[in-house]
Amino acid sequence: MVSQHQGGSERRRLWESWSWLLKPEVPGLLLLASALRLYGLNRTEFDDDQATLFRMAYDAVHQGLLPVTSNTGSIGAQHPPGVVYLFMLPAALSANPLWAAVLVALLNVLAVLLTYFFLYRYYGRLAAVTGSFLYASAVLPVKYARFIWQPNIAAPFVVLFLLALFRGVVARRQGWFAWAVLWLALLYQAHEVNLLLAAPLLLCLVLAPQTVRWRDALFALLALLLVFTPSLLWLLVSGLHDLRSTLSFSNHQAGGLSLQALRIYRLFIIPYDQLPHRSDAILLPLHRLFSWLKLAMPALLILAALWLLVVLVRRQAGPAAEQAESQGAAEPGRWWPRLRQAWESLRSDGQRCGALILLLWQLFPLLVFLRYGGELHTQYLLLLMPGPFLLIGIVVARGCQWLYQREGWLQRLRLAGYLLVGLLVVAQSLASAVSVLDALEGHFDDRAFQPYPYHNDLASLQQALAATDQLAQREHLSRAYITVDDATRTALFFLSRQMQTPVSLFDAHCLLLPTERTVMLVGPYDSWVTALLERFTHATLVSRLPRPGGLPFSLYVIEPETQGATSVQAAPWRLGALEALSSQAVPLTLTERSQTTTWLVSPWRVMQEAQPVLNTTYAYRFVATAGASSSQSLATTCTFNRLQAGERLLVTFSLADMEPIPSSLLLRIWSYRTVFYMPNYGPLHLETSISKEINLHLLQTVEGLTQFPLSVSSGIGG
Repeated sequence: MVSQHQGGSERRRLWESWSWLLKPEVPGLLLLASALRLYGLNRTEFDDDQATLFRMAYDAVHQGLLPVTSNTGSIGAQHPPGVVYLFMLPAALSANPLWAAVLVALLNVLAVLLTYFFLYRYYGRLAAVTGSFLYASAVLPVKYARFIWQPNIAAPFVVLFLLALFRGVVARRQGWFAWAVLWLALLYQAHEVNLLLAAPLLLCLVLAPQTVRWRDALFALLALLLVFTPSLLWLLVSGLHDLRSTLSFSNHQAGGLSLQALRIYRLFIIPYDQLPHRSDAILLPLHRLFSWLKLAMPALLILAALWLLVVLVRRQAGPAAEQAESQGAAEPGRWWPRLRQAWESLRSDGQRCGALILLLWQLFPLLVFLRYGGELHTQYLLLLMPGPFLLIGIVVARGCQWLYQREGWLQRLRLAGYLLVGLLVVAQSLASAVSVLDALEGHFDDRAFQPYPYHNDLASLQQALAATDQLAQREHLSRAYITVDDATRTALFFLSRQMQTPVSLFDAHCLLLPTERTVMLVGPYDSWVTALLERFTHATLVSRLPRPGGLPFSLYVIEPETQGATSVQAAPWRLGALEALSSQAVPLTLTERSQTTTWLVSPWRVMQEAQPVLNTTYAYRFVATAGASSSQSLATTCTFNRLQAGERLLVTFSLADMEPIPSSLLLRIWSYRTVFYMPNYGPLHLETSISKEINLHLLQTVEGLTQFPLSVSSGIGG
């Protein structure tokens, strides 16, 4: 009988633990969260960081490497490698980065589901519905769930971390500490700033020390070793360099208060901050439908914070409180017993402990960033999500519960609360849908994406490469040439690996011309390449390949150089790897968008082969000074993934605005290779995203000449 009763209790507890999944609102919640995060995801942002992270994961899987860093942060230190290990899962199945973006989106859908579970378990069904639906439909959380980036994976681990804390402090159950440490370690892998969540963890240790066992501490230590082993290897290899850089990051102290954090925090709960400048944006005619949210959401959040403060400071009713009051009245000068009694009263009240954890989670990072002197980025506050929506869900549920307990018209007023929740969710969902559609249609300023020169989406890049590959196959061309710049270099170097046609990628500042008929893909803002093609080659424009929000890619067929096609002189210098085709630089003027720029063009010929090697680029650095006594210096670096003997190279030097054209130049050329730093640690082949220059040397002629005079022709081409 006892065993049957225990078995029935276990089944009942198991049913209660998972019964929330059968609530009718859960499928709708998942549908809303999934639609906003997955729709049109093939046009996910794919710039330098995204390409670096997925490339590292793909190489780790297929080259047998052990990642010890991810990409490089804004302060120069290497981010932890945890996200690379996560992306190794989709990279093992496909070379298409889309599946890594899908994984990020699904993790954020999971965060929405976990938000519902947390609120349902500790604050009731109405709080769960309100908070989770508001979080699922919020504009900025949806935006950060739609592209590859390490801060974007934090959301589900934040909620799991919160669940672990509440298990120990509110539910007073053991076994929470090791899980909390594990989730915090994984959050640190998403971004170092998430270490600020250690503050609520320490608070929970003080509130419920009796729930932590020695074996929990041992499991926590094992979790830390497991998560941080690659980072520890990197610290050993790098001589603690990144640790010093990270510590220096914490020293950015402002002379006064900075409101950056509060402004960014507000951005997470409102549909938009500023209206778009483009007239075709869908948001423009509809923005008044969402403008009231800019007042309603902050007001509800402030009300929620005030309610949590009231819960935190209220006195506990009952014999213990009466005894404490009587002791305080009898001994008015004894403050320590009253303080200790208040602390014990707080620790014994799960609702007040929960309120304190939520307030510390939301307020502590904001207070820290009030004194931050550097530029505060939006992703630094992702550790606070989905906090605002949790708080709003809780206060709405408590308000409706209070109205339900009243009589008369106050009881009926709770219907207005339900209506408000519905309006909030509908308005936010519509605002997020508009934001997603505007992004997919390119209704944004393409060149306003910092720190990149312009924005790229994955589908446009893949379609441009596919069109190039198909044209080369159809025309039976043996090679394709593709220009790269600061916005496309990392992405195209990785994506072009999947092309069937052998590819020559080169920096758009230096036009590389083939020895045979070939196809060339020119970047959307590489207008000087187009000017060089028109001036120095016979190029036929085949098609324009559109991109949302900006100029298209251009696809050309380049005819080989024929006898007399160029008026260059006999080679004045032979440098082994390069041969000068002229001792004269030609000015070329380009007018674009009412701006005129002048370039000096120097023609060269490649004399040595350079075969493609994984993650290796070949480079020539041209430095020209306007005479020995002049301070005017022009520099251009030409990078390539491969070189073929006989190819022509047109090197361009950009003149600054209003800078006079020099009559002569003195030129020096350095050659080197750029590779990724891949140190070995015993039998382990470590992977980093750090690039380094090797085999740097100054080119010279057989006679030992290292400086070459260039005259500048007087005519200016247009």
